[in-house]
Amino acid sequence: MRLKTISMPVILLLASFSVSAEFPVTTTDASATSVSQTSPAVSLLHDYQQAFHQRQYELSYIVVRQGHIEPVRLIHGVVNGVEVAHRVYLNGPANEAVYREGTVAFFEPGQSPYSLASSRLPGMFGNLAAVKLEDLQSNFDLVIAGKSRVAGRPAQVMRIVPKSSDLYGLYLWIDYASHLPLRLDVVDQTGELIEQHMAVTLAEYEKPSEWMTELASLELPSTVMGKESVDKQEHQINWRLGWSPKGMKVAQKEQHSLAAISESVDYIKLSDGLFDISVYANAVGKTNPLREQLVRQGATSLHTVVRKGIEITVVGEIPPETASKMADSVTIGPYFEKPIEPAQ
Repeated sequence: MRLKTISMPVILLLASFSVSAEFPVTTTDASATSVSQTSPAVSLLHDYQQAFHQRQYELSYIVVRQGHIEPVRLIHGVVNGVEVAHRVYLNGPANEAVYREGTVAFFEPGQSPYSLASSRLPGMFGNLAAVKLEDLQSNFDLVIAGKSRVAGRPAQVMRIVPKSSDLYGLYLWIDYASHLPLRLDVVDQTGELIEQHMAVTLAEYEKPSEWMTELASLELPSTVMGKESVDKQEHQINWRLGWSPKGMKVAQKEQHSLAAISESVDYIKLSDGLFDISVYANAVGKTNPLREQLVRQGATSLHTVVRKGIEITVVGEIPPETASKMADSVTIGPYFEKPIEPAQ
């Protein structure tokens, strides 16, 4: 199937971007090896996580995917011990997310506001700030890669190299003074740039802004809940995911509704703590055209296949080849009373 780099369907409301890869101005010896838990790379990432969650700051950055540039602003604060963050895309229709105390509220064009239970602000900066370092080291090698400058600020550069060829790697630029993020590049196995997040300005504050104080007490939209268990008689889709990348674990399995279709769908979320993958399965109805597609927007790939009248969609921050392999591993058959973990 030919890979298309076009607009995603309504399952994803994302912009598309890309630029040629650029690597640190100064690098260490190329033979740098993976590090232990007490290594400088692990310590640096720990400092990044602490700063991301505890400091008061405003970060303006651009996201670059496939030739398109999207400006974003992230404001973060801690108000009376409560962590609050607000992320907004600055171009086009309002697209915002608010994080507070394990909940993320989404305000997106064309949809009613809703909230999800989450321990992290969505996006790669938030993923890196929330991932458990021991889990990260199980699946990735962490390497100090040198020094550089971003947005006029000195930065330490780190490589996060996947141990599996089924996942992307990262370059991360961390501000020397504050340990806050300045740049993040998602790269494939050949080192080609797939997606980039780059700071334009970074401002720090001694106390939370008035906006953060207001968000700390703002009533958020109701939390969306899925059906965690489904009665066998009500369950109309009999399927099983046969394979997932090494290190990926099932984090959520339920039924919920999507804006794209009127009925509920089966849903499995897999994660290694850094990258997330969602797998959807729904019976193809009279109003749903049969379609198979492989689409990529920056680091996000989407592959849809139809098997025995069941539409299977795999979407996540993974290479297109990985999405295809997962979709092709799905089997349709008798309903499994006890879910079986996908092979790796």
